[in-house]
Amino acid sequence: MIGKIFFGLCAGALLSLALLATSASTAEAGKVESVTKAKKLIVGARQGAPPFGYIDEQGKWVGWSMDVSRALHKVIEKKLGVTLELEFKPITPQTRIPLIVNGTLDWVLGTTGRTVKRDQVIDFSLMNNAVCVQMLHRKSMPFKTYADLGGKRIGVTNGSVEQRMLTAMGKSGEISPAPKLITFSKHSLGFLALDQGKTDVHVTLDVTLHSLKNKAKKPDEWTVHGPELFCIPNGILLPENDSDWKDTVDHALCYLIATGEFDRIYDDWFASDKSKAGFKRAMPAPVQTVLKNQCSFGIEKWLDKK
Repeated sequence: MIGKIFFGLCAGALLSLALLATSASTAEAGKVESVTKAKKLIVGARQGAPPFGYIDEQGKWVGWSMDVSRALHKVIEKKLGVTLELEFKPITPQTRIPLIVNGTLDWVLGTTGRTVKRDQVIDFSLMNNAVCVQMLHRKSMPFKTYADLGGKRIGVTNGSVEQRMLTAMGKSGEISPAPKLITFSKHSLGFLALDQGKTDVHVTLDVTLHSLKNKAKKPDEWTVHGPELFCIPNGILLPENDSDWKDTVDHALCYLIATGEFDRIYDDWFASDKSKAGFKRAMPAPVQTVLKNQCSFGIEKWLDKK
């Protein structure tokens, strides 16, 4: 009887060790190994957030975020020495983090701000941009500050930081009476509601608001302005606790910054006289300084063979 118990305990212990070893091996594999083995990168992308990410009339993925992701893809291909297929998968503010957590996506590059809550479940790359949140409304509306929005219908993206902040401001009395927040999955739907009089103002990233205004039938009827609800640095969403993958993405991003490719893509979308965004928005000098100074020394030689 004792022998049976002993052998049973040994068998159980061996099974537990095997499971632990398998778990550790899986964890150690990480994204670098899984991406190399699958020969594929799966990247989360917004469908209706121009000029950062959207699907054009031909059904193609377009936007600043798409172009930066494509550039990162090429650099990582060279570094890993493997031809990788690049696939974009639709995401929303509600699904982007869960899809990173469950391993479906290899990264999400957009305008996601770093917060403590998000940092608890995912990792962020080095800073890839910084954005500010403002308001868009008809010029006939007498809105100058957020205090003027008391009792008004405010359009926001569902799951966004601005949604939480405006809700908190209504509860604290900073905006009184509390505004009615109406959420949308896409900014284009938010502007449609605004144009139809279903909301009074739309609050989101200033760049997105300018894009919506420029695409309106009568752009001169609309205004985009501050004060900024907040400004926040952005990072690429990455799986938690995968340092090899984070290093790979960070170094690829910094390689683009050091070689000037990152600036070229930004200028193409925002800073040239014929910007794809439809308006000019030079990258603020402080953001340029942080982008360049955050990178490791010698990053321009990252692709050199050792």
